[in-house]
Amino acid sequence: QSAGRTRSRGCWGGGVSLLLTIPAGERQVLRVFALDLPREQALELIGQPDVLAGLLGVAVDPAGIEVFDVADLAGVGLVTYLIEGDGAAEAQIAADRARLAALSGFVMIVRSQAFAGHAAELRLDACLTPIGRYGEDVSVVQFEPLPNAAAAGLTGQGKPAMSDARIGGMVATAVLVLMFVFVAVFVWMAR
Repeated sequence: QSAGRTRSRGCWGGGVSLLLTIPAGERQVLRVFALDLPREQALELIGQPDVLAGLLGVAVDPAGIEVFDVADLAGVGLVTYLIEGDGAAEAQIAADRARLAALSGFVMIVRSQAFAGHAAELRLDACLTPIGRYGEDVSVVQFEPLPNAAAAGLTGQGKPAMSDARIGGMVATAVLVLMFVFVAVFVWMAR
């Protein structure tokens, strides 16, 4: 992710913005921004792709963006919300823990899905302050051995051997068919 400063209209009327590059194919990353906006303007951002595009400088999918007042997380806190609610890696959050805990007002969380896998050059409005970039905690799935040896190895071994009952049933069916044919031939000859 590269960053640089440039002049822009910023915060709906003036200021300096930051450039951020989002690589193509980015997945499982979330970015946290502090929003320097009055409550009414911050609430206007929720689910509004055109307004969000104005702040980020690029078209985004609003489903990948969350905007809320940190005060709404009373009792939970932003750090816990990011780790337990959004799945951010706790090890990555650790470096910014104090900064995140000290935030007040509105924040914007932008997930990778907002860019739909496309590369993007963000031109952040001056009212957005980047706080951090965090990967999601993706646990490696480990499979435990099966507890019962009888359950292991049953797939891919071909057809099971025929049981004695099945063989006996097949023999009895063949004998009955032959008897039917034999009786049918006698009845036909007796006519």
